[in-house]
Amino acid sequence: NTIGVTTTPEGFRFVYDTWKKNPKDGYEIIQAPTWSNPHLPIDYIEGLKGIYPEHLLAAYLDGQFVNLNSGTVYASYNRTAHNTNEVIRKDDKGAEPLFIGCDFNVTKQAATVYVRRDGGHTWHAVDELTNMYDTPEMIDVIKSRYAEHQIYIYPDASGKARKTVNASLSDISLLESAGFYVRVNNKNPSVRDRIMSTNAAFEAGRLFINAKACPTVAQCLEQQVYKNGEPDKSSGNDHQNDATTYPIAFEMPIVRPVANVNFGFAL
Repeated sequence: NTIGVTTTPEGFRFVYDTWKKNPKDGYEIIQAPTWSNPHLPIDYIEGLKGIYPEHLLAAYLDGQFVNLNSGTVYASYNRTAHNTNEVIRKDDKGAEPLFIGCDFNVTKQAATVYVRRDGGHTWHAVDELTNMYDTPEMIDVIKSRYAEHQIYIYPDASGKARKTVNASLSDISLLESAGFYVRVNNKNPSVRDRIMSTNAAFEAGRLFINAKACPTVAQCLEQQVYKNGEPDKSSGNDHQNDATTYPIAFEMPIVRPVANVNFGFAL
């Protein structure tokens, strides 16, 4: 009997160990690049290039095993290449809207403030809020600092049920009660998808960081690494990174292209 397995190489894990590193007798691997499939739609490959960061294209286009579980989490961020001098604008025509990602943590509440440019195509991190005690304190800080601005806020979806303060309202309910426009899905995307969205946004020239105004944001993007295959949470870099990436995953999600290929079986 023969069994065939078709898959994408997801790092150096089970498929790599079983068929590549130490294959048993009778185990054979055929690595075929995506572009070798003659039945794919003509724009399928370009669609992938517009979605995935470079190191994942090696896996998804060329069928290579690449390391997805070590190194820097936000490897596509470059402090120089992705720097911006944009700031929050307020003039006689009014105050521009602000887009704020927030992460709920008691005593470690974090938020990253964005403005949009180029008709909304590019996002620029221009301010940061760090080490706030809880959600009510974060609301007070936002209202005080950005009183004249319309606030769109992108929280952790788990805040629909969580409470960082001993009260009857959830964290997200508190944000809505404060008059903020809350943008959140029913559940968070997978951590991997959120990381891919952010790295892809950097590589596409859609995401920039004012490192002078947001030193913690820049530092955390540079310093968070993988530990045991998951983004390290022990160093404290995860709180600000979560706040930074929630808006990007919401507005620039990874949407995998689907190819409808007609095929049949010869009996």
